[in-house]
Amino acid sequence: MRRRPPGRPARILRAAALLGLAVPAGLAAQRPALLDGAPPPTTLLYQNFPNPFPAAGQDSTCIWFDLAETGSVELEILDLRGGPVRRFIPGRDFGEVLSGGRYGRGVPGGPPCDPRLMWDGRADDGRVVPAGVYLYKLTAGGVIQFRRIVFRGRNR
Repeated sequence: MRRRPPGRPARILRAAALLGLAVPAGLAAQRPALLDGAPPPTTLLYQNFPNPFPAAGQDSTCIWFDLAETGSVELEILDLRGGPVRRFIPGRDFGEVLSGGRYGRGVPGGPPCDPRLMWDGRADDGRVVPAGVYLYKLTAGGVIQFRRIVFRGRNR
């Protein structure tokens, strides 16, 4: 039986588990369990949901991310040319420095998303942006991560 080499594969399994991806049973037993409330082991930007949006009665999309440590953070939505569309962090609801932890989740028993981290397809100036593909970018702890958002537009 081949053994899993140490290092990188373990990180891949942890990332897969954090993203909710299926992991084969034999490998799943090898990944460490995270206790509820434990600080995240890594800084990670999750895929927004729903995507594409608007979809199935949801007019906004939810953005979740984890921070492994306290530090300066930026979270923004960009057009495909890299131009700024909407800035969440720093912004009116968040300062520039955030503590390590999980962000974007709703309160237990409530909606799955923190309303401060939901994007409704509007730019910072309040105008609705055209339908299309956008990027959202998290910069934290020397790491820059991008994900794609597909906005279907408001006049569907």
